[in-house]
Amino acid sequence: MSRPRNALHVLVVVALALSIGGSYLFRERGGFAQEGGTVNMEPATPSPLGPPVPPEVTDNPQDWVVPMGDYQAHRAAVNSPISTQNVDQLAVAWAFPITTTGPFGAVTSVPIVVGDTIYLQDMQSNVYALDRNSGQVKWTKEYNVPTEGPNGVAIGYGMLYGALGNTSEVFAISALDGHEIWRIRLSHNDQVGVDMVPTVYDNVVYISTVPGSSENFYQGGQRGILYALDARTGHELWDFDTTADNLWGAARLNSGGGLWYPPSVDEQGNLYFGVGNAAPWPGVVVDGTPYPNGSSRPGNNDYASSMVSLDPRLGSVRWYHNAKPHDLFDLDFQLTPIIATVSVDGVDTKIAIGSGKVGRVVAANADTGELLWDAKVGKHQNDDLQAVPPGQSVEVYPGPLGGVETPMAFADGTVFVPVVNLPIDFTSTGLDLSAFDYGKATGELIAINAADGTIEWDVQLPTMVLGGAAVANDVVFTAGLDGVVRGFNVADGSEVFTYQAAAGINAPLAIAGDTLLVPAGGFLIPAAEQGQVEATPGSAAGVQPATPGAQAAPRNELIALSIGATGAPAATQAPAQPTQPPAPTATTAGQQTNAMTITMVDIAFNPNALTIPANTDVTIQLANQGAAIHNFNIDELNVHSGDVPAGQTGSVTINAQPGTYGFYCSVPGHKEAGMVGTLTVQ
Repeated sequence: MSRPRNALHVLVVVALALSIGGSYLFRERGGFAQEGGTVNMEPATPSPLGPPVPPEVTDNPQDWVVPMGDYQAHRAAVNSPISTQNVDQLAVAWAFPITTTGPFGAVTSVPIVVGDTIYLQDMQSNVYALDRNSGQVKWTKEYNVPTEGPNGVAIGYGMLYGALGNTSEVFAISALDGHEIWRIRLSHNDQVGVDMVPTVYDNVVYISTVPGSSENFYQGGQRGILYALDARTGHELWDFDTTADNLWGAARLNSGGGLWYPPSVDEQGNLYFGVGNAAPWPGVVVDGTPYPNGSSRPGNNDYASSMVSLDPRLGSVRWYHNAKPHDLFDLDFQLTPIIATVSVDGVDTKIAIGSGKVGRVVAANADTGELLWDAKVGKHQNDDLQAVPPGQSVEVYPGPLGGVETPMAFADGTVFVPVVNLPIDFTSTGLDLSAFDYGKATGELIAINAADGTIEWDVQLPTMVLGGAAVANDVVFTAGLDGVVRGFNVADGSEVFTYQAAAGINAPLAIAGDTLLVPAGGFLIPAAEQGQVEATPGSAAGVQPATPGAQAAPRNELIALSIGATGAPAATQAPAQPTQPPAPTATTAGQQTNAMTITMVDIAFNPNALTIPANTDVTIQLANQGAAIHNFNIDELNVHSGDVPAGQTGSVTINAQPGTYGFYCSVPGHKEAGMVGTLTVQ
């Protein structure tokens, strides 16, 4: 099923320091190409640090040690006492404030729990080690390198492994005190980055680049590469190109691939992963020449939007399934595949279950790649179009921010799938944002029979469901951008629990023992402003009831909800409130003043229409009351505020000739989501 490639890449390794105590390696890709990836002529052997399954995993089976819950990505807590019988006893044990922010909030990573320590990475790539019982900081490793996320750290052999997203660097630090052991740069190309938590298994770190960094996503020639690194030193063992045929025949124009979530691993050590989309989407115009509807990349565009299994010895393809051949609409198949054994026609069969923004859940035989079932989830409209008619605009479900965005869970033969329904309009060469509205977003949590793909139940939700799914016994939890954590009975989908956080949730939940960990640090979009589905708040004892839309400002924090906790955060960890902006002196179009305030929230300017006098210095205060970094730009006037972190206030001074000027936030995704406005000078 894979297509051999014949290309030779030069291996260049410049080692500034090779000692395990603090090496920093600059290196480029290398090896011989074979079956879509580059390999050595013989299997590379990593430095021996320990058994295939790291001791941290085997010694703490009751904890959330692996980012996806376990190597098979079940996201089901083992030996947790949480159930429908006591879920109403969950209360706040402590809350750890996260003061940094990034383009998509403060945190997109899943916390991992190992013994008495919780590890978390924020959106500036900083790593925290917290006391499990109190939330007190044990140590912090600061990097202050922004990332697009999702990110996070993985543990193994006494070390934590992670990435500095926008610099495409990978690091290993001590799990004991956070000191750096090694750091490498996967690429010197500033148009690629790393936006995933790695997998650590059998003395190897698996991590991938993606075709973008900061504002430079999907520039022509950029591709995602999966790397196998020696866990002890960071040296490359092999790499695998997730695109093929030299970027499908037009490397100058095309881009794509890469991993957004970590590979899963079966008992034999085989790797399984989902791959990002191909680009440009739907098409592009370059130097006046249009390439509509993916015409610059004919064919299926393997391995984009695919589920792939590799032999870990060489990085060679065992099998792959392209879930969205020649995708036009940014519909990745990016999630970590779930590996499980179920009865198929009376025969116990090991299967791999994948999904992604394509809005489909697919099961394949994990040994052969044979497709077993393919189930649509969420709303679909025009997503099967092979071409957008010239001069027309079509509404597509799922859009680039829809489908299955965050990880699924598996328990007792059932797959739990968090779904986002949010459309976007496309032309043959790009996006039509004139009708885009976050307020159209709704969600679902769907239970699917893993043996045959039939839907067992489907719960409609009033929010973008971005907290993934996590299971404890007979309760499955999820969460969304309304900041509400919801728990459902796995048998029938009836709601048994809600909790309202003070920030939107844009990171997967985790469960360890009697504690549910909630990384709340995303946009807060109250449910009252989303969709048409009514929220059904609960009133669990000791838990703040869910009252979507009640919060005045986001509060970014990692929250520990434990059975029998007091319900109050630790005093030493009281979250800091965002700085309140001064009252605006002008808030509507038509008013004129020499000083005014714009409030930046997630994701909008308030107001988004201003009028100022011509040829006069006017200072605009920019108060960021959102959870994410924002900024203010008017290209025609060369006005650029620079990034304003959450809770802070920036300013710009404008002196302009009469006219109408558009302003926008340049953080990736924000302008596209409608964070724009109009300035009238008269």
